[in-house]
Amino acid sequence: MADALDPSELAAWMAFIQAASRGLQQLDRELLASHDLSLADYEILVFLSEADDHRLPMSELATRALVSKSRLTYRVDRLMERGYVERHRCESDARRVWGTITEAGLAALTTAWVTHVEGVRRYVVGPVGTDDLGVVQRSMEAMVAALNHTNGLDSPHE
Repeated sequence: MADALDPSELAAWMAFIQAASRGLQQLDRELLASHDLSLADYEILVFLSEADDHRLPMSELATRALVSKSRLTYRVDRLMERGYVERHRCESDARRVWGTITEAGLAALTTAWVTHVEGVRRYVVGPVGTDDLGVVQRSMEAMVAALNHTNGLDSPHE
């Protein structure tokens, strides 16, 4: 049996949980209030906008978005209703489906981007300060690497 967390380990864990949970919830609230987009929807649009030809296989999009395929289907359906995303079958493999961001999706993303960037600066960059950003980044990357290793994943998008 593992030993209990010592006070400094527990304090670090609690700070991480509160910062991550509250930060994500606040960004989600601000995007919903200003753009009627959840943070999860915003991230899907970002992943598609950054992909070659603005499209990704749905399975890869689910992996990047850290959601199940069924949860991604629900989100993409909602984005499709708004005209932000389209789904297309792969011409060479009918089992494969691609998600593509539309011009309307790119426009919505461009508008919401300002709210997202301002929130990240307000809740992450500003409180941490530029001198400590490298430390925070390396710490978070080490956590992601440990989680990826535990789950047999090689890249940060998996």
